[in-house]
Amino acid sequence: MTKVCIHTLEPLQHGGVMAKVRVVGEILRDSGHHPHLMYTATDQVPSGNWTTKIKYLLTHATPSATQFEDYQGIAFPYWPLPIWATYFCPWLWMKDSRYKFPIQIVVSGAAQCGLPVALTGQRYIVWISTMYEDELEGRALAGDAWAAKTGTGLSARLLQYEEKLVIENATMVIANGEYIANKIVDKFPSVAEKIRTIVYPVDTDLFHPRRTNQEQDSDSYILFTGRINDPRKNVSMLFKAFARVLTELSDVRLVLTGDEPNDYLLESASEAGVLSKVDFVGRQTEQQLISLYQGAEVFVLASNQEGLGISVLEAMACGVPVVSTNCGGPDNIVVDGETGFLVDLNDDYHMAKHITRLLKDPHLREKFSNNAVRLAHESFSRKVMTKSLLTAFYDVYPEYFSV
Repeated sequence: MTKVCIHTLEPLQHGGVMAKVRVVGEILRDSGHHPHLMYTATDQVPSGNWTTKIKYLLTHATPSATQFEDYQGIAFPYWPLPIWATYFCPWLWMKDSRYKFPIQIVVSGAAQCGLPVALTGQRYIVWISTMYEDELEGRALAGDAWAAKTGTGLSARLLQYEEKLVIENATMVIANGEYIANKIVDKFPSVAEKIRTIVYPVDTDLFHPRRTNQEQDSDSYILFTGRINDPRKNVSMLFKAFARVLTELSDVRLVLTGDEPNDYLLESASEAGVLSKVDFVGRQTEQQLISLYQGAEVFVLASNQEGLGISVLEAMACGVPVVSTNCGGPDNIVVDGETGFLVDLNDDYHMAKHITRLLKDPHLREKFSNNAVRLAHESFSRKVMTKSLLTAFYDVYPEYFSV
């Protein structure tokens, strides 16, 4: 059994990066390998005064063994340094034989967490969903002051250089959609011959339309699933669109899954006049999430930036029409006018118009639903995409994989 290192972000139960890690981990195990996670423990530093933080940092000065779900891992210490230095620091330990793996795969949103392996000269694959510049721009558009500051000046130039090192030194680059693939090649033309587009595979055996014998909720609702407090998700704009919908359809509700809403989000809902019509249902189990998809009339995404939009794929597999902003990834998933509608960033007027049209027209919803399910099966199913990933792994590591 060969040990494999998956360089990634600190693992969380929810989110697109960990969903991709699980897919890679499953393929590796099916191929007889043993995946390990390697990441910087950015979320483990306790909040509080500097005395508390320094005490923690002094007792976590070296890498430590971790366990997340059924994955063993190595957590590198996180020091309060500029973000570019945080990505660089793990390389200081990479020469230690304990941290050397014959197979190296970077699985992330942006590429920077692959910097430690990029500096070692080994073969590696990188599977990414976004450019760091786009990620910061999306946050800045939603009012994130840290992102606006980090996206300019010396810090931005160093981050761009790190991204260049990871992408150009990779043996293979896998883009999580056509949008990001085009962005990568435009910025780094030298990688055009080693880039592939492989979208996150949706499990169509799990995510499927409601069976005819399943009970249907009586309440009509539109749905968004994701990190609702993340500024890039632009949920405050969604509230404005929903307020417009309510002027014509007063009995519909908006259901949001994810974290508990922060004060800003609650204030935004209140200012839009929709707080009493919004259900914050919190984090859901996989089966609960599937049930919510199956009962939704429309799935909505108001993001400023998305590398892919896994929730969009899941919704489509469940037969839910999608109304999304033109925020990157969804542009190449949603077929405008066939499986849903696409609108400009921050265009709450047209978002509301399309949501209302779908809610009022059950025949159009059914047409879009059937189209979405068919597209999910033909282009984004686990069977199709897993084969593509396995082929990519074989092409870089033929001695460890077979196809």
